[in-house]
Amino acid sequence: MRKVTIKDLAAELGLSITTISRALNGYSDVGEETRKRVVEAARRLGYTPNRNAQRLVTKRSHSIAWVQSDDDNKFVDPHFVEVMAGVLREARLSHYDIVMTSETPERQMAAYERYVSDGSVDGFIVDLPQPGDPRIDFLLDAGVPFVVHGREGSQDRYGWVDVDNYGNFYNLTRLIVSNGHKRFAFINGDERFLYALTRRRAVEDALRDLDLPHDTCLYLRGSHPMFEAGYQLTELALGEPDITAFLYSSVLLAVEGHSALGRAGREPGRDVMIAAMNDELQYLHLPNDGENMTFVRSSLRAAGRALVAEVIRQCERKKRSGTLIPSLFDLAEGVDPAAIGDKVLFA
Repeated sequence: MRKVTIKDLAAELGLSITTISRALNGYSDVGEETRKRVVEAARRLGYTPNRNAQRLVTKRSHSIAWVQSDDDNKFVDPHFVEVMAGVLREARLSHYDIVMTSETPERQMAAYERYVSDGSVDGFIVDLPQPGDPRIDFLLDAGVPFVVHGREGSQDRYGWVDVDNYGNFYNLTRLIVSNGHKRFAFINGDERFLYALTRRRAVEDALRDLDLPHDTCLYLRGSHPMFEAGYQLTELALGEPDITAFLYSSVLLAVEGHSALGRAGREPGRDVMIAAMNDELQYLHLPNDGENMTFVRSSLRAAGRALVAEVIRQCERKKRSGTLIPSLFDLAEGVDPAAIGDKVLFA
């Protein structure tokens, strides 16, 4: 079967090839009735645009690059899978493709340079930012659209999607103390990354503001991805019997910690408190449906969709004006907006 072309549409409708092309691309100089006729005929005849030809004309690929570290564990990490599900869904609905590749840490910057130099993608998703992240500096200098899952010191210069890590863990720390707990354990994620560093700083600041000693909290941290760290670090913390509450950086850590607590004969809600960040991992079974646990909730899947929406917004803005305007999505749910700032998107 021969592929239907713009010439076929022009012959079918008795219109010029230029009119057909401009109608399909939404130009305002084509009347609404004509545009509807062209779109209906394209659907009826099974016309699909030639992406290579479009790229030559528009200088756009409708592709977004997502460069990952070459780590087998990451690709089975439930947190990454949730974000990826949201990214792929929003890209499909917006008629964009996701170009995902993995590189060793020392080769990641070469991948960014290659995509920018050959123009094969319109924008980038950057995740797990670190202090002084070279990826962000490079993309800012290159002037290409990109969005960061997280944020760092130059966050006012680019688009980002994030939860209020500081506000959430500051408030959770105060909540633990207000419930009468004199000592608790904070089981954090990998503190190479800014989200975990920010959460630790929030806990430390909350204790300082409450005039409590630093050793009120036992600080423990895992590596990325988290996996069994929740069980192992909870067991370690249980070696200090005066700890009566556990604050977890992820619900995954909390579920594993719950198992360790049960094995030690500790019962959440009776003689120990559990508080955690709940990223709404779709296939994670919460013990007793999460009863006797305290959560701050924010959907990673919604974050994935917001990442794509933001980078497409930048691509479209660049197409119209040739400039990039920074934006943000701040995801939170179940938290008083007054407590976490004035820019909140409830997911």
